[in-house]
Amino acid sequence: MNDNRTRWISEMESFDRFPVLEMQGLVLREITAEDVGWFYDHFNIREIVEATAFPGPEDLDTAMEQLEGFILTPFVKKTGFRWGITEKGRSRLIGSCGFYNWMKGGSNSAEMGYDLNPAYWGRGIMREALETIVRFGFDRMGLNRIQATIPAHNNRSLTLIRRLGFVQEGVLRQWSFLVAGT
Repeated sequence: MNDNRTRWISEMESFDRFPVLEMQGLVLREITAEDVGWFYDHFNIREIVEATAFPGPEDLDTAMEQLEGFILTPFVKKTGFRWGITEKGRSRLIGSCGFYNWMKGGSNSAEMGYDLNPAYWGRGIMREALETIVRFGFDRMGLNRIQATIPAHNNRSLTLIRRLGFVQEGVLRQWSFLVAGT
């Protein structure tokens, strides 16, 4: 790696302020502790629970713990970003997307996760958001690899990720599953 690229990546790693990303119809903004109500409601939507294969938080206290653990702390520790997705001109969150497990150095890789309120499915919103953050990951974070772990039953997500140029490398058997009724 040449010295200029190394210096550029190290400058970019500081990320003192959360990067807001604007597109034609969307804004990806920082999710804050004030969004805990949205977090609780959003991650308890049946379709999102089924698509992610993770149960939603049981109460607001649990939602706050998860919000801190999965969204707020990774930015503070510089191990990831999780943007809230809003329609341009509106402040209400409709989903989220971002990176976690940002491994700097040798592999310079990150995992990508995303979710969207089902009322907004089929409009190209997530494709636009993911195209933007993938570009951000490679260009601004200096990533060499981005990966996503998707439950095998989530055909919508598998189709989307393939359209973005991702390829399936393997199957993580029993990586996550929900017991009926949870």
